[in-house]
Amino acid sequence: MNARENYELFRYLMQKYCLFPEDLVFVENIADWCKERGMAEPDRERPLRLISKGESGCKMLIKEDISAGAVWARINASRMRGQLQNAAFDRVDLLDTDKKKLAYLFLSEYATSFPDLQDELLADNWVFEEMERLGYFKK
Repeated sequence: MNARENYELFRYLMQKYCLFPEDLVFVENIADWCKERGMAEPDRERPLRLISKGESGCKMLIKEDISAGAVWARINASRMRGQLQNAAFDRVDLLDTDKKKLAYLFLSEYATSFPDLQDELLADNWVFEEMERLGYFKK
């Protein structure tokens, strides 16, 4: 999936969460980008990464070409965590378009900036609540 083709989605989300559009950076590989700057990133398939710029905010790195396998792995992990809360309803089924999947990935990465959302299940809950609030699940 070509993330750059979804620039407007990412720009919208950056604006919603008080991140500057110029801090949206598309890169070929996040692990390589981090390595060039002396930061550790072992996941060569990582689709997004929020980087702190200290007191001047954050930068959102987005891998230009996100593999279907990387998307599936992250969404499937959310599915497994969600079953701990409700085995009868799989909220991941709501992520039925590429736009929703990319928004989920963006918000999941953004959630890492909240100290009280370090538990992945709590972060998933926040992400799905935000997606609902933003209108992603309206019929």
